Amino acid sequence: MNIRPVNSEQAYDEAIKRIETLWGAESGTLEGDELDVLLTLVRVYEKENHPVPPPTPIEAIRFVMDQRGMKQVDLVPYIGSRSKVSEILRGKRTLSLSMIRSLHTHLNIPAEVLISNEMNFPLNGEDVNWDSFPVKEIVDRGWITGFDYKTQAEEIMRELASQACADFYFTDQNRVCLRQGDGRKKKDNSYSIDAWILRVLAQAEEIETGLKFNPDIIDNSFIKKLAYLSVLKDGPLRARELLQNKGIKLVVVPHFDRTYLDGAALINKKGEPIIALSLRYDRLDNFWFTLSHELAHLMLGHVYSADGQCIIDDLDLIDLQDEIENEANELATESLIPSQLWNSHPARKTRKIKDILDLAAKADIHKSIVAGRIRYERKNHSILWPHVGKGIVRKLFLT
Repeated sequence: MNIRPVNSEQAYDEAIKRIETLWGAESGTLEGDELDVLLTLVRVYEKENHPVPPPTPIEAIRFVMDQRGMKQVDLVPYIGSRSKVSEILRGKRTLSLSMIRSLHTHLNIPAEVLISNEMNFPLNGEDVNWDSFPVKEIVDRGWITGFDYKTQAEEIMRELASQACADFYFTDQNRVCLRQGDGRKKKDNSYSIDAWILRVLAQAEEIETGLKFNPDIIDNSFIKKLAYLSVLKDGPLRARELLQNKGIKLVVVPHFDRTYLDGAALINKKGEPIIALSLRYDRLDNFWFTLSHELAHLMLGHVYSADGQCIIDDLDLIDLQDEIENEANELATESLIPSQLWNSHPARKTRKIKDILDLAAKADIHKSIVAGRIRYERKNHSILWPHVGKGIVRKLFLT
């Protein structure tokens, strides 16, 4: 028995020819032993130099169908519809994560065979109702591109979570803390709230702050200083710049349908504070009060003690607010217009524009903040509407 290493194509070809000659040799004989050794050497060489490519997803599915005697209609429970099954098997449609998970779970097809382009395949997520997220609006807004919202809801939401550096968002418990009572939870779409929070976190990731946040900088005087910027035409943008230079990220993300949120205060996993505004009401008075309210949550330490370190506010729910919300409201109100000045000034009773302008000048704030407070205290939002700065803020942030 004269056996040489199989380490080249020539040696490989010679070994194959010798194997053909020895094929059928009895085990235990010299020829049989030579055949076993050559077969081993050839397998090692083929593994290193002639690897067999894994089957394509379609080949794997068709193989299982053939082994189990399945027809295309039998794949409907795992893929979704007859048309989708046909498109998948003809290569006209790619498998979605939900399809891959279902085929892997129910037909035992290895997930790594079904996955193409080395895409990430999280095994968790089967209990998430992905189609309930506002994926069409997410795509329409241009937040996520390259996916079909009709069939790739999970991919869209996981990509949004990835942008937010929150890949485990859908497995974390108590992702957000929805304050302000049961009335809010009954009308808000929780899936849209989650999508909004993820976009907030994603936008915040794109912001570089001037320095690390120091909680000691936020006090009544800081909020008051911020309110002084309201007299400027670009005051909201100046406020964002000031906050950013103090280590606080201010982002604006429009709300979704069936959500009634005005703003949020939260801390990301890096420990960075984020103020998020929806501009649901495009008015200057609403912008400055909501911003002050969320900053008050930070100043009072509410966010750090909240579940998920996130507080989301619907400021219309006056009667449902709890103690924490009342504290934030009182601090924001006092910072914008000190109670001593407010209680002693005739503007709160007369509602005359000359009095509103005088009070605004004395408080060093925009007239819209005074007009907005009068409307709020009188519970009458039909008055003074020309003076609350309607239609101004969105143009500054979203154009």
